This record gives sequence, structure tokens and C-alpha cells, in this order.
Amino acid sequence: MLNYPGYAALLRPIGQMLERLRIDSFVMRPGWEGFVVRDKTRNRAQLTPRERAFLAELHSNHGGMAQYNVLPPAVGILEWHVTEGDIERYEREGRDQRRAGRNTPDAHSVSHVLRVLGSILDQKGGRLVSVSKDEQIVALEYDLTRGRMAAERFDMPALYDLWVRMYLKRTARNVDAGYSA
Repeated sequence: MLNYPGYAALLRPIGQMLERLRIDSFVMRPGWEGFVVRDKTRNRAQLTPRERAFLAELHSNHGGMAQYNVLPPAVGILEWHVTEGDIERYEREGRDQRRAGRNTPDAHSVSHVLRVLGSILDQKGGRLVSVSKDEQIVALEYDLTRGRMAAERFDMPALYDLWVRMYLKRTARNVDAGYSA
């Protein structure tokens, strides 16, 4: 795993990146020096201007190195590598946005879904194999000790319930520590 305290902190910025691209169906796997993300948007005929701008930015941030791979748009697949630097940049941007606005977080957003899945991995001591999201179903595959594999499927209401529990625990900890909720 990259240099992060846990999967919850690691996966949320990737979700923020997917939200920025308005990608809701995807597969993500650990890769060399980060993650490989594949957009599974159906019926893609070509890259949108937003996707082209994102890929140009990613290419520029990677020093011009081709650390992402875009399969031909006719195939309808967009795939790229997310490095630790990308994750740190999206975390900073997300933190700045959270500080700027006092809006209620969207528990159904991709960033919160990935944060909840990261928390599940952290609690179980698992190592991520893959996350796949289609419509209202999220599949999580992970490795436990001694190569024992596990897979779980969640629907969005179940993830929402887990998110609410996490939120309430965090709020209670902040109140107990003397911070305002």
C-alpha cells in the first residue's frame, strides 16, 4: 500500500477524482505505484471535453510520462493510473473544498462510498484486490491473512447505513474531544 494511514484516507481522494469526472461506474485495482482505474461508463462513443482535459492535466502532472492508458474511444473504455502524487493532490483539493463549504456531505457520492469501503478494509485488516461499482451495487475483493481471499457486495442503502454509523462515531469523538460537531 502507498504511504497512507489506511485505506479510508487513501480511497476517498480517488473518489473525489471520479466525481470530478462524473464517473459512477468503474473498476479500481492496486497497481504499480498506485492504482489503475477503469471507467465502465456504458455506450461511450468518444471522450468528453472534461475527460480530455483531465487526461491532459494528469499527463502534465506526471511529467509528460504516459502513466495512463486510454484505450480507443470506439471501444468505450477509459483507463488510467493514479499515483501517490495524484492522490495527495486530490486530497488537498478535497480538503480545501470541505473547509470552504459547510454543506452536508453527500453520503451517496463516490468519495464517501470509497471511504466507507476503505474503513471496512481497515477494520478487517484486509489488502485491497479490487473495487467495482455498477449502478447501485459495489463489489469489494480483498486479501486477508495467508492469501485467504474475501469478496463482499453492497447495495447503496447498506453503504449509506455504514456511512451514517461512521459519521455518528466521528461526531461523538469530536464532541468528546471538545470540538464542535
